[in-house]
Amino acid sequence: MADDSLAKQLARLRVRAGNPSLRDLEKLTDRQGRRMSRASIQDKFSGTSGLKMVQVLALVRACADYAHSIGAPLPPEDIDEQIWQEKVAHPTASISRRSVEPPGVTDPKEAQDQKTGAPSDLEALIPPLINAGMDDISNLARQGVGQPLETWLPTVVVALGHARMDYQGFLNMATQAPPGQIVKILESIADDGPEDIGNRYFQTCLLTQHPSEIPKLLVALRRAEGELSLWYAHNFVDAILGKGDWLGGTRSDLADVLRVLRAATLKDDADKLAENIGLHTWPRIALATAGAIPESFLGDRELILHAGSQGGPHRLLRLINCLKKEQIQGLESHRVLHYLLTAVPRGKHADYSRVLNDAGMKSEAQRLLDLEKETPF
Repeated sequence: MADDSLAKQLARLRVRAGNPSLRDLEKLTDRQGRRMSRASIQDKFSGTSGLKMVQVLALVRACADYAHSIGAPLPPEDIDEQIWQEKVAHPTASISRRSVEPPGVTDPKEAQDQKTGAPSDLEALIPPLINAGMDDISNLARQGVGQPLETWLPTVVVALGHARMDYQGFLNMATQAPPGQIVKILESIADDGPEDIGNRYFQTCLLTQHPSEIPKLLVALRRAEGELSLWYAHNFVDAILGKGDWLGGTRSDLADVLRVLRAATLKDDADKLAENIGLHTWPRIALATAGAIPESFLGDRELILHAGSQGGPHRLLRLINCLKKEQIQGLESHRVLHYLLTAVPRGKHADYSRVLNDAGMKSEAQRLLDLEKETPF
């Protein structure tokens, strides 16, 4: 069956509303007095964070306001707040069943829909094509139901990209496809479409697939041996962390991704990911990821924290500041603080100490000067 989770239902409502951008939704929730950041909104639609009643209603209202603003108001039953309150209060039985299934257990019909595209997903995506006079592309999409996604979806997405229409809904259909199929779709889209389409599809897959699928996708890209596939494999870490030009966000379960990379003996990728988590993610994400990894687990906790200290005095300052202000599950603050300070690069203690002292962290600054005297050269 099609995924009927609350996040999926919200995502379909967004498409029916005309697919407002995250920026649009941020502004619309702000007007309600319940502002949600773009990162938070993305997490809600992708299902990577829990949904509270007030957040669901804010997003439903925002979608309704956007649809009205473009002259295509949603049907009353789509935005009935009492119905949405019921959905939040009483999740469907199918959701409960999926939540207790072990990773990899999938309903056969649902698995087939992921490979060929479910009719229910397409229904909401067809009207904008007709409204834009793209009858040929609309027919192609309709005829694609039941056919392998790679045989028709890239053509649809590329056409939308060239027309500068929104294509995210079609990409979302293909994010849960098997790794080999994702590679075929990715190569077709990246070869023929505007530059950012392939990148968006790749990052969407990395941010929404179950952690256990990430190593399979990475290996499938390398086994394909095409120049584009290898380029995407090379940029895996930047894409999954939203680093540099990859602005789609960062996964909240990076510790699980590290575990499955280790389990697949992708050591270099796991090392690179752990180091970049320490260097580049938001301090709370870096510390929370470290806290989610047992101290005995192959040193990934240490890799993250060590990289954070190696990232310069201002990076260390931000990590310590977060450690002092927030309680991070799985971490003992005083032990982590000690590790961060002892991991400062040799010869840099005075520079780091100066930055910490200027920020009012006088005891930590003095501890660094003391460590410099203890450090053998």
